[in-house]
Amino acid sequence: MMLDDVQSRLDALVGALDGQDAGAIIAATEDLATAVILFRGTAIPAGSEQRARALIGKTLGQLEAAAIRVNILKDWTRQRIDKSHEIRGTHHRGIALTY
Repeated sequence: MMLDDVQSRLDALVGALDGQDAGAIIAATEDLATAVILFRGTAIPAGSEQRARALIGKTLGQLEAAAIRVNILKDWTRQRIDKSHEIRGTHHRGIALTY
């Protein structure tokens, strides 16, 4: 079922987010987007509706968790950038604060 492919791609994205590997995050995001696009064009086989609903519910929960991970990584990155600018005596636009 195409939904299984979406689920496996989402699992890969969560793993990439947890690993904080930018290249892997980009690749996993692109793979997930492709799987979702392909899934949108397919019909759910008769008799698989309940399983599809369960997988969709699980997937939505994982997407929410992935969004939280992205926000945390974004905050950590912003803090690192700010700290770097602090150490160099510049603010976020690269203009020296004091000379």
